[in-house]
Order: sequence, then C-alpha cells, then structure tokens
Amino acid sequence: MLSYNRPNMIPTQYSVQELALRTMYSERYGYHVLSSFDKESGRTWIVGEPNIKGTDPGKKVWIPEEVKVVIIGSIAMLIALLIAFVLLSLWQAHRFGAPMLHMLVWLDSIGNAIYTEPTDRKGLRRSRTAVGKWRRRYRVFADVMVSIEKLSATLKSDQVLREETESLREEWIAGVTHDLKTPLSSITGYAHLLAEPKYDWSKEEVHKFTTTMLDKSAHMDMLISDLAMTYRLKSGIKPPETMEVELNTWLQQALEQAAANPAYGKQRIVFLPAQTEVRAQLYTPWLERVVNNLTANALLHNPPDTKLTVSLIHKDRETGFIIQFADDGDGMDEETMIRLFERYYRGTDTASTSNGSGLGMAISKGLIECMGGQITVESHVGKGTVIKLIWS
Repeated sequence: MLSYNRPNMIPTQYSVQELALRTMYSERYGYHVLSSFDKESGRTWIVGEPNIKGTDPGKKVWIPEEVKVVIIGSIAMLIALLIAFVLLSLWQAHRFGAPMLHMLVWLDSIGNAIYTEPTDRKGLRRSRTAVGKWRRRYRVFADVMVSIEKLSATLKSDQVLREETESLREEWIAGVTHDLKTPLSSITGYAHLLAEPKYDWSKEEVHKFTTTMLDKSAHMDMLISDLAMTYRLKSGIKPPETMEVELNTWLQQALEQAAANPAYGKQRIVFLPAQTEVRAQLYTPWLERVVNNLTANALLHNPPDTKLTVSLIHKDRETGFIIQFADDGDGMDEETMIRLFERYYRGTDTASTSNGSGLGMAISKGLIECMGGQITVESHVGKGTVIKLIWS
C-alpha cells in the first residue's frame, strides 16, 4: 500500500468494514475519508482529511481555526497598539513634558524670589546648550521661555531697585532727621535765650535772634514741603489751574528773584530770551519752583565762580519750546547723572555738605511731567551740566 503525507497514527491498511465506519462516522476519528476506484489500474484511492485543520484526531474542537486566527491577530494588534502608545507617551513626555516641567519649576523659583533659570548637575541652563543656543526640545517653547526670562530680569531689576530705594530712604530719613534737628535746636536755643528773664537783650540782638529763627523755620518748612510734594506727585496730582504766560518776561522776572538770594552771589545768572514771543499754558507756581530748584542745584553745588546760563528756545514753525539751564561747573559723573532724578538721592560728593532734602530734582521732574513736558540732563565731569525742560 502506497501513501503520501500520512500521519503516523493513521492505519496503513483498512478492512471494508473499517473503511465504511471511517467514511460514515468521520467525527469519531477526527478526519473523513473519501475513496475512488480506478478501473484501469484496478486500484482504490483513499484520501483522508482532518475534519478541522490542526486538530488532533479524536479531540473535540471547540474553537474553529479561523476564529483562533482572528483572536490571536486582535490580541497582537492590541499589544502592538499598547506598546506604541507607551512609546509615544514616553516620547511626548520627553519632548514636551520636560520643558513644561522646567518652566513650572522656574516659575515656582520666581515665586520664591529666585530669578535665575534652574540649572542641571553641571550648572548649565537646561534650555540652552553650552554656546547659548536653544536645545531641540525647548525650541517649541522659545517664545514662552524668552517671556519668562524677561519677567525674571524685570523682577530682579525691581527687587534691586526696591532694595536701593529702601537703603536710600533710610539714609534720607536719617539725613532729614538731622537736618530738622539742626534748625530746631537753633530755634529752641534762641527761644530759650529770648525767654530768659535774667537777660535784657538789645534790639539788635533780638533782631539777630529772630532773623536766625525765621531762617531756620523756613528751612524746616522747605524740608516738610518737599516731603509732602514728593508723595503728592507719586499719587498723580494735576496742576490746580493753568494760565497763559509770556515766557520771556516771566522767566526774566523769576531769575531776577532767584539771583537776589545772597547765597548765589552777584552776576552769576545770565538769561538769553527767545527771539520771538513765546506763550504757553502753564501753572506758574510749579514752574517757579522748578526754576528755583535748578538754579540752586547749579549754583550751590559748584565752585563759587560758576555761571548759569538760562536760555529760552522757541522751535521754528512749532508751538514747542525749550528752557535750558547750562552751567560751567564741575559736572557730574555717570552714576550721579543717571540717578539725579531719584527720590532721596543726594549725589556722591561727600566732600561738601548738602542742606537740601534730596527730593528737589525728583520733584522738578514730577512737576514738569505733570505739566506735559519732559526733562533731560547732559553732563560730563569738568565740563559742566545742561538740563533741558522740553515742551513739544
């Protein structure tokens, strides 16, 4: 008997009865048999096939092979999707999550008054390379990172400014306290002398005492007035009532009154009027205070032979004008020039004493801006100072 691809458990010979049973009851044996008789050769061909491919003979199959393939394919697909999802999540976390976490840590540091970007173990910024370029995963957030950098720089600058202002304020309070105590001591002393019944003071002595007391009282009033004005300017006051003035005439009169101060000396103020009439809508009491502040600043904090030239410049074909204060004194260094208009700042010249409040220039700047103008300063050491009041 010949056979092809016959499993070992399949018999090699069949009886007629056995062949009939396997043909009729194929489910018992796990495979069915087909037979065909060849008349020419006189042989009978028997072909056996499993009832379900892949099942062992004699075993009952509960799940068809096709269903198994579908189930296995579905499970494999789900596993592949799960792996892809995990890998994609890890990539997204590395690409986007790490920069976002870095920015959150940075913002938290800013909330704790730490304004530098968090660094890695090597001390380098996480968002940039050693040469300062953006790392690849931070490029998407470049605009946000730049905004956080600007925020950090601004907050750090504000913190430094607050600390400097606080330090200057404490120094200023100490100075003003001393400045108030000095004239107050003089007033108190002279008042005790005048009230002493044991002495009979002459008219000249009484006049001298009262004159000194008035001078000291005026100085105290100036200090208190400056302190009140600086806080009023900080709250944003407006001119009570503006009035139209002809500046050539008004400035000449204001400078003549300022020049009458004995502390300035004689012929130290020169006025150069504009070639044409200049009319402006201003609040003159404020402008007079600015003129007095700038005049005192130029003549009291420079050598005795310093001259101050005040010029009124009318812009051609425009309604704007400039009031320029130029002196030929010692000038200012860069730090003093930058901080000239800061409250409480009295300059860096410790060799000379200052009777001012440290608020005069800050008040002048505030008053000019409240009247719609702006103030600028140019100065070089040994070459004098030029301050301009500009209305455009």
